[in-house]
Amino acid sequence: MTEPAEHAGSYQLAFDEGGRALDAQERAVNELRSRAGVLIAAAAITTSFFGSRAVTGGELTAASWCAIVAFVLVAATVLAALWPWRDWEFSANPGALIATYIETPTPATLAEIHRDMALHRSASYDCNAKQLGTLYSTFGAGLILLAAELTAWVVALTGQG
Repeated sequence: MTEPAEHAGSYQLAFDEGGRALDAQERAVNELRSRAGVLIAAAAITTSFFGSRAVTGGELTAASWCAIVAFVLVAATVLAALWPWRDWEFSANPGALIATYIETPTPATLAEIHRDMALHRSASYDCNAKQLGTLYSTFGAGLILLAAELTAWVVALTGQG
């Protein structure tokens, strides 16, 4: 594949922008995982503080059980966010790049490499975006469950549950 020389700068730009987009996604994943750690800490503190007060009477009420179930579900959402998924794509394998583009009978030009890698980065970005969207939804569910847990503990403590 031979591309006109005037596209070389455009391919470089697309390649660079693809790299910045993947870097931003990687930061988003790391920030989401950090927030998930804070979420489970908040849920654990809520359960230990309110739960100990709610069960001092001996028997667990329906509201107490709802709070416990909500805590378990928060923990499940946090595990989903913290799970070490292996199919994230944030970078390319240098060995594969060399074998594919450089050490071949007809090595690719730098412009061709930038073009192909820009397209690869775009595909990686799309794949990552689907997973990241799922993790954001899961994290959002965890936040809602934390609010439900807190509400259930308050109901249990006020003697209405």
